[in-house]
Amino acid sequence: MNTLKSVIVEDEISSQNTLKNMLNDFCDGIEVSGIAGTVDESIKLIQKVKPDIVFLDIDLPEKNGFQLLDYFPDASFEIIFTTAHNQYAIKAFKLSAIDYLLKPIDLEELRLAISKVADKKKDISSREKYRLLIENMNNKSKMLSLPSRTGLVFVEIKNIIHCEADGNYTIFHMTTGEKHIVSKTLGIYDQLLSDLNFYRINRKDLVNLNHILELRRQKKMTVKLSDNSFLPITDSRKDEFLDLLGAV
Repeated sequence: MNTLKSVIVEDEISSQNTLKNMLNDFCDGIEVSGIAGTVDESIKLIQKVKPDIVFLDIDLPEKNGFQLLDYFPDASFEIIFTTAHNQYAIKAFKLSAIDYLLKPIDLEELRLAISKVADKKKDISSREKYRLLIENMNNKSKMLSLPSRTGLVFVEIKNIIHCEADGNYTIFHMTTGEKHIVSKTLGIYDQLLSDLNFYRINRKDLVNLNHILELRRQKKMTVKLSDNSFLPITDSRKDEFLDLLGAV
């Protein structure tokens, strides 16, 4: 494997040194080609070095890390964000399918992030992922990035009616009638969407509460969704579900 060239964009000296030492001493196949403390410094450095990877802190003086993206609309490098941000920001990274490292940086997570970049060919959706991240961070919209056979599909979360488990796959049922099949388990999306008005009503189904049209209390409690489908609610989840809806 060819050695990957990297640039660190970080304003804190201690964080610069920590990451540089971790890369130099414990990570094979990568070299630190330069360090910048501001966005303006990093622009010149990136143009000179032409790195494969940029480790980019979000909080930088004068300009934040996201503003660096404006200077490289057709970037040939991959970005691994480094952040000490709160859980809200972390959720935005996950929704956007963006690689990030949470400070203090864990060595194994660092190695995994580098390995993913090394194995990944540059795809045309990278720029879209970064735009999506900024929107999710600013709460301008809520989008979800779904891996597909050809790359990534970007969907508005409000347009997801429900998610259905199918073994190790998850099927996304959309308001358009489309179905997106993703090779990840429903449990992953349960964790990701549970605080965005989604609830797992049974082992197989995670529903968008905004798409519930009707609640039927029969022998088996069911919900009718906006696509006219009916899904059962597991008895063990019934009380919590009713509390969530504010139903009596």
